[in-house]
Amino acid sequence: MLEQFYFQLYETEMTGGEIRRAVHFLKKTAKGKGFYSQLANIIIDALVEHTEPEKVKGRIMNVEGDEKEKEAIFFRFLYSYNRYDISFPEYDSKRCDDR
Repeated sequence: MLEQFYFQLYETEMTGGEIRRAVHFLKKTAKGKGFYSQLANIIIDALVEHTEPEKVKGRIMNVEGDEKEKEAIFFRFLYSYNRYDISFPEYDSKRCDDR
């Protein structure tokens, strides 16, 4: 249950562009052993290794669970990844060239 809560916090922060906080919650989620911890590990790897979105989607879809939920999680990740042009861990928290 706490694992799901941390994952929801990750999605909220990621959608809002707070990448460092999002990764913080992902790391907390990854400590579990369930569905969300598996997804968290995939997403952490994708952020750190700059994995192609198609590979990330394939890995997410291979996790056992609800197909629609996995698709929604991937699309929220993809939206944030494209929106904020993430290059974690060098990401500097500046959005949309608002320096």
